Amino acid sequence: MKIQTDQITPTQDTGKVQKAQSVPASNFGAILAKEVDGSQSTATTASLPPLQGVTDLAQAVAAQATSATAGVSSEGQAVMDNVDSILNQWEKYSGQLAQGGTTQLRQAYGTLENIQAGVKKLKDEYPDLDGQSPQLSSLVNELDVMTTTEQIKFNRGDYH
Repeated sequence: MKIQTDQITPTQDTGKVQKAQSVPASNFGAILAKEVDGSQSTATTASLPPLQGVTDLAQAVAAQATSATAGVSSEGQAVMDNVDSILNQWEKYSGQLAQGGTTQLRQAYGTLENIQAGVKKLKDEYPDLDGQSPQLSSLVNELDVMTTTEQIKFNRGDYH
């Protein structure tokens, strides 16, 4: 096979671009500080940061529970109680995953199925939750997303 110069030129150009973009290792601290400051400024400008997991969900439920509970309807209280039991199951699930082992993984999958059934039941029993309490609706949707994500991770073998 004969190599022609028109085939070599694009390869040489990309090598030059890569060299121009590389940064000396002595500036790593400055670059890291710049990136951290940039990410913190974008985090503060966001209107509502996304929840980062079970801990944040528990904090959101606690904040919801400590706010004016006199104005909460019995339906809203029932939803919060159901969400609390689902969060307790999440804690159980994370403990089972942390312990590892085949039997613990089987139990964890069963717990995950219980969580999914609880979230589905909650969505079926209170379909108009979005109109009544957007915060609780958001919390239930976040639980649904987390459950689906964990089930996908489990099924593709991330925990085996």
